[in-house]
Amino acid sequence: MDHQSHFDMRLKELEEKATGRLLMADVFSNTAFDDLYSYACEKAVKLKTEFVIPRQYLASILDAANAIRSRAEYLPEVRLHLNVAQNFDVLLGLIAKGEAPEDRKPGVPRIL
Repeated sequence: MDHQSHFDMRLKELEEKATGRLLMADVFSNTAFDDLYSYACEKAVKLKTEFVIPRQYLASILDAANAIRSRAEYLPEVRLHLNVAQNFDVLLGLIAKGEAPEDRKPGVPRIL
């Protein structure tokens, strides 16, 4: 697992721009959440073969989805982006199965 288990400063930075800003200032940045999601997907590819996944990484994915849902309750503009929370949920499920988003292609049967 070597360097994948170390604290990830880039992940922390992206999380602050997306989740942190939403929770602290009630500002949803689609770009910031897209950047966080893209980075999390890249990291999922690197972690596919690992049996241990860093807690920071898992917490970041969970926190992003939960922050969007919690703010959507009273911020109409966030309600429009509930699908982003769903994307993070799907990513978490894939990670738990040792998969990455690129492993699933629409219309292409999977061979297990």
